[in-house]
Amino acid sequence: MAHPDRPSAARRNIAFGLALLLAVVGIQAGRSPSPVAAAGKPKAVIIVGPAASSTSHFLDDGEIMARQAENAGMDVRRIFHPHATWERVLNNIQGANFVVYMGHGNGWPSPYAPYQERTKDGMGLDGYDGASKYSVTYYGGNQIRDRINLARNAVVALVHLCYASGNGEPGMAIPSWNVARQRIDNYAAGFLHAGARSVFAFGWMQEWNLPRALMDSDKTMDELFHTNAAGTYPYGWIGWNDKYFSSERTSGARIHIDPHKNYGFYRALSGDMKLTAREWRGGSSDSGGDGGGDTGGTTTGTAPSITSLSVVSTDGTASSALTTSTTSTGTTLPTFHPNGDGLHDKLVISHAVSKSAYLDVKVINSAGTIVRKFTVWAPVGSSTSTWGGKNSSGVYVADGAYTLTYKPRDTSGNVGTARSVKVIVLTSVALFAPVPTAIYVRDLDDLAQSTTVPVKLNQATTVTVKVINGSGSTVRTVQAATKLTAGSYDFTWNGKDGAGNYSASGPYRMVVTGQTALGTYSELKPLWVGAFRLDASTLSAKRGSNVTFTAFSTEPLSGPPKIDLTQPGLATYTVDTTKVAPLKYKVTVTLKSGGTSGTLRIVVRGVDTGGQSQQLNTSIAIR
Repeated sequence: MAHPDRPSAARRNIAFGLALLLAVVGIQAGRSPSPVAAAGKPKAVIIVGPAASSTSHFLDDGEIMARQAENAGMDVRRIFHPHATWERVLNNIQGANFVVYMGHGNGWPSPYAPYQERTKDGMGLDGYDGASKYSVTYYGGNQIRDRINLARNAVVALVHLCYASGNGEPGMAIPSWNVARQRIDNYAAGFLHAGARSVFAFGWMQEWNLPRALMDSDKTMDELFHTNAAGTYPYGWIGWNDKYFSSERTSGARIHIDPHKNYGFYRALSGDMKLTAREWRGGSSDSGGDGGGDTGGTTTGTAPSITSLSVVSTDGTASSALTTSTTSTGTTLPTFHPNGDGLHDKLVISHAVSKSAYLDVKVINSAGTIVRKFTVWAPVGSSTSTWGGKNSSGVYVADGAYTLTYKPRDTSGNVGTARSVKVIVLTSVALFAPVPTAIYVRDLDDLAQSTTVPVKLNQATTVTVKVINGSGSTVRTVQAATKLTAGSYDFTWNGKDGAGNYSASGPYRMVVTGQTALGTYSELKPLWVGAFRLDASTLSAKRGSNVTFTAFSTEPLSGPPKIDLTQPGLATYTVDTTKVAPLKYKVTVTLKSGGTSGTLRIVVRGVDTGGQSQQLNTSIAIR
């Protein structure tokens, strides 16, 4: 999924010769190194991934860009196929000021649903050292966010990719403006989150020296985007019908799209249009975006301030409940459980700023060691950011207390006062989904008679396992508080309460509590007890209207269940359901227009494969 670089092979060869000539002239002219290079070279990482038949072409262009960066005075790292592995990228890219990626692009919108950023909107690399040029492994936007920390004011250039600049793949129709904008916005988002301040996307290799412009000029990124490449149209500024948009993926970011009348969307810029090359050079001494020091530009105006900072959730969404724990000193802090089980794996921090600003974040452990740095953009007023509980190497941090320090910095280089929040990381218990998630034990057959919840302990932990009902009352203690060693455990519940009675039909939760010297926390997974679970398309139906019922069977059935409906003042009538998936049945019913308002009584009934009758009695309002 790599772009055809040129409209013609001859034109491409001219471009290569001209760019190589520019690189050689840079050497022969003996230009003095820039002051920044003398004081501390900016770090440039040039990545060329496998791209099938285009690989040699991209390697040539990657080498041109690498020479341009070296001649301009940058410290250059080459990560080239067949050695362009994710491990090598991670080992070299941290703290980079200038990143160039050439290779396959896997973006969205595209024909390859569903949308996810495990593989989309990132880089296509060698799955292992020495891999074939026809073999590509994608590392998407989420992995870039989680694993990469670029320098403050970093600039990224995505060259030759499909999707990144708006167009799709060779042979696809030129997309609409809306689709092109989404592709550009999605592709830039991960890199901007990782610390980049501007992201260029060029389907065609540009015939102007971007590294030299960054090192020698004082132009803004948008002014550089306008470079006309000395008449080498269309491999520089086109200007036929360019447009600006506000980013929907990255707060405060803008998008500038410069399409070609015949070829479509091959040029785009995302991020901060006003970032200057001088500011970029000023950020070269910072390898983690901690916000310390000057940006290198002339500061104007007042520094931004953080007017509020707090943890609002430890479950990945700001609307989720906040879990807390009490330390040995009696201090109550938010408790965070990033262990990959999907429960409280993300920390959500709310912040309010006096003016739009970058927030340079440090995550510091109890020993005072910085384990992670990243930068987020905060628009004026309130917004949120997240931390996934991983360090700079992409590994979950150890249990303990952590401080997240936020320092505001505006686009003029004004740096405000830092503020901090503290959290406790507890990861001893990882709780996974019960198997099965629904049981029905009253019929005494061999089907769905118990459920087992897998638990993994990564250290010695005192564990308690309880089953609670929908009202929060404990119906059974499966495991009393017991200290267990690290390892994997299975806890089974047979559907009965503490007195040995069958539990009533309805929703339940399996709650596992772990206690270590650092604190105590609980995690839970939902369960269902009963023959069926029924979902209705409305909880207050109108007589004569259509209602869709979806029945989920706990046990395998010998045939689709039937549903008996009794409206107030009318005789009971029966409808047949249709199987739409294993254990899932559906029917849309036109309710009778007669009768009165009140309660619509519903009975779902069927027969399991063991010959046992199954039934659920429930109701909804009818008016």
